[in-house]
Amino acid sequence: MSQKDDMSIVSLLARSKKRINVLKSLEKEDKIPSKISKDIGDNSNHVSKYLKTLKDAELVECLNEEDKRYRFYSITDKGKYYLDKVEKDYKD
Repeated sequence: MSQKDDMSIVSLLARSKKRINVLKSLEKEDKIPSKISKDIGDNSNHVSKYLKTLKDAELVECLNEEDKRYRFYSITDKGKYYLDKVEKDYKD
């Protein structure tokens, strides 16, 4: 991964505490969006948008893409790496 790509992902996370909170919510177990929503205190529509952005960046993955109503999400190794990096290097 290039340094530019690396900084792009760091920037994506550093700009949004909610995206970071979604990753933190998924650290211990795979979850559905409604459970993530409760964990981070945001509505499901917003959580779905965060998940799409994180999925596009390969930081989370959907474990059962074919299921339209009860999708489980998991943090990827890449997601864990960047969550750790942002938490260490870019604390508020």
